[in-house]
Amino acid sequence: MVRTTPLIGTKVWFGPRRLGWGWIPVSPEGWIVTAIIAVASLALKRGDRRRRGADLLLAALYLAVVALKGTAPGGARARRAFEAAREPSTAPA
Repeated sequence: MVRTTPLIGTKVWFGPRRLGWGWIPVSPEGWIVTAIIAVASLALKRGDRRRRGADLLLAALYLAVVALKGTAPGGARARRAFEAAREPSTAPA
């Protein structure tokens, strides 16, 4: 069974990838976090080379957010389970 809910909160920001193994943003919040981390990382690259620790801290922070606000990572099988869990139920009430 694949975990289809995040560890914190109820809204999923990152879901399993369709190809390969891992996560991909599946909500606007996930894309915003990804963009912020990418811009911050690029800004650090333009600065002093001794800021490697800050770059590693950004990567660790991003992985923590992804793990806490994402589902279980996975490939095609996990993605199908994730999409099936997100579909509204069509069964009569």
